[in-house]
Amino acid sequence: MSPMAVIAIPVVAAFLLYLLIRLSRRRARRAAERPTSYELGLDAMVAGEHEAALKHLKGAVRQDPRNLDAVIKLGDLLRQRGNIKQATQLHRELLVKRRLPKETRAAILQCLALDLAAAERWPEVIETLGGLSKPAKMATDMLVLLRDAHEATGALDQAVAAHTEILKRAPAGQPTMAIYRAHMGLIALKRGDTAKARAEFLVALKEDPVGTAVSNLYLGDMAAEEGSTDRALVFWMKLVADAPDQAHLAFERLEKAYFEMGDFGRMLGVYEDVVARAPSSTAALCGLSKMHERKGDMEDAARLANEAIKHEGSTAVGHRRLIEVLIAGGRFEEAARTALSHLETVSKSATVETCPFCGGARDATHWRCSGCKAWTDAR
Repeated sequence: MSPMAVIAIPVVAAFLLYLLIRLSRRRARRAAERPTSYELGLDAMVAGEHEAALKHLKGAVRQDPRNLDAVIKLGDLLRQRGNIKQATQLHRELLVKRRLPKETRAAILQCLALDLAAAERWPEVIETLGGLSKPAKMATDMLVLLRDAHEATGALDQAVAAHTEILKRAPAGQPTMAIYRAHMGLIALKRGDTAKARAEFLVALKEDPVGTAVSNLYLGDMAAEEGSTDRALVFWMKLVADAPDQAHLAFERLEKAYFEMGDFGRMLGVYEDVVARAPSSTAALCGLSKMHERKGDMEDAARLANEAIKHEGSTAVGHRRLIEVLIAGGRFEEAARTALSHLETVSKSATVETCPFCGGARDATHWRCSGCKAWTDAR
């Protein structure tokens, strides 16, 4: 072998080694620049692309089962998509791992509590939250979970205590204590605990007689159930006096009570008082129209019905009252024309109040939506 060949071999080998190292570094740099499945999953979550996020996070967990944050977020995403059982299983499995950092363990427990709440396994929610440190337990979202869990399990005093803590920390969007106590009264009433219900309604009214005026409705109902119509009337009339915009809730009860007492004419004064203080109350205008009809004053009955039409929205209560007056007065053709005209301009929507958050039907005598659980009267 020539001297030149001997020299060339190591030079070529060194050059090839240099190329290999450079290529390897380029590949490593490109790999580092390419987002991981975990990073792609996080980006998709932020963008609201849940299907893509689920796919990437599953890939991230397969690539690195020790990536606890990927597993936690995968569980959260499964819960949000309704796969509560899988989410609960994932988060429970993480807790059996030893030597978890304190902050990581707390985060997993909080996620597990959310899983259990979504499944309405309230006793387990309380037990899970009990495993948190005091600072973690006092986070607002955990306090809300604890409050709702105590509500669901009937521990109303503990629910009030949790709500007190919530109001200390983050009152925005939460009901006042007065409204919450009224809500507690409603829960107690549904469970047949009239003594507890009465106590909660009275406390609520003491703190906020206007914001919790509907409490008078239930207190009146309980008095009527106990056979005390006089006491019932006091509560129902208190609702009318304190909240004329909600007085319609008591009208039917008042009419029945005064009729049975032989004093139905007193409703005239009730309706007149509400109309004077709440001129747009269609229920009061229609009630007053009925009273004038009973007196034979058909002109005023029709006038009041027409006034109700101005404020009825899609409920059609004013039109219905006017048609009734026209029929009672023998003005059948006019009643028919009114009905046809109305049918041409309005939908068939029923007199239903809706939740401003989820759009579902809402009971006007409740403080919280039964569907989405939003506080529709949080003040």
